[in-house]
Amino acid sequence: MISKKAFVSQLLMVTALSVGHNALAAERFSVKDWGNSLETSLSEKSGKTTLNLLDFNKLEGKVIGSASNSKIKQTIQKARELFAAGKYSQSLALYNEVPRGSDYWFQIVEEKGWAYFRQNDSEKALAQSKTLLSPQFAEVVNSEAYLLQSLAELKICDYKSVFKTTQMFKEKQRDRIASVQALTKEGFNDAFLTVLKKVDKFPLQATEVGESLLKLPVLYYKDLELQKQMLRFKLSQKGMEVLAAKNVQRTLQTQLDQINKEAFIKMKVRLQELANNETADNKRVIGKLNLVEVEAIQRVHTDQKLADAAYTKNDFKDTNVDQLVFKDDGRPWIDELDKYDVVTKSCAQNVRRKM
Repeated sequence: MISKKAFVSQLLMVTALSVGHNALAAERFSVKDWGNSLETSLSEKSGKTTLNLLDFNKLEGKVIGSASNSKIKQTIQKARELFAAGKYSQSLALYNEVPRGSDYWFQIVEEKGWAYFRQNDSEKALAQSKTLLSPQFAEVVNSEAYLLQSLAELKICDYKSVFKTTQMFKEKQRDRIASVQALTKEGFNDAFLTVLKKVDKFPLQATEVGESLLKLPVLYYKDLELQKQMLRFKLSQKGMEVLAAKNVQRTLQTQLDQINKEAFIKMKVRLQELANNETADNKRVIGKLNLVEVEAIQRVHTDQKLADAAYTKNDFKDTNVDQLVFKDDGRPWIDELDKYDVVTKSCAQNVRRKM
């Protein structure tokens, strides 16, 4: 059983190794540096500079707004539109353009899996879900990844694996689902408050939110509204510290204090909204997983006498001289992730029912 510390370490290592040099070197906005600039402007009595630094709306538009127009998000949106139109091959081509180091990589792998599933390619759908449900990711991925895998396993009549997948869902996702559900009422938890206390740079990245991924909604740190309020909270907090040290007029400190309190409330409201949305999705997925499990149980009793002739033989694709192939033991190395290959045997179609 992998410890939470080791688990998060592996998860963040995957992210760090996957991100290109340019992405890692990209300069982001630092609250600490902003505070230093504010302190300097006050010392130099540069009123115009101080006003610009305290223009939070302008800062938010520059810092957080830029994250909403990324090429990656545009690519994902276009791929989803093609998926919705039933153009699965075209959507897959776009999904494959998203780099592995992207914070949206989990979503991409899952959505690729659904595209393959819609193409009736259970083998490739399972190859995607195998990556998502590997030990490095099983506790933090969207619960729908488990539904994808169980449906693909059901489709190829691998009933034993269906039961393993649903059991793994209960074991791996139980704590995070419970934590997210609690957020719908409380708005905050210790995991988020820890992140809020230590975060300095924006836009946020996965490497900075650590173990909070085990207790908060999927990709919560990429939500623009939440990031906006977190940035406003941190700026007003830092601003009050600088103004107090410089003995600046109390009126300005009071204004920042009001901004700080409003941002705190809005963060709580937004986290509750994200938690409510994910909780609703989790309930829907749990209901479908239960149906898949019931269907698998029923099929086990009706399929026991299927003849071997009802199955078709398949082979793995050939490898080249630069590739090595290992039997999956459920404990992949980091550089083996996203490299799964799956071969299945088909069910006898004349005894199947559509769900």
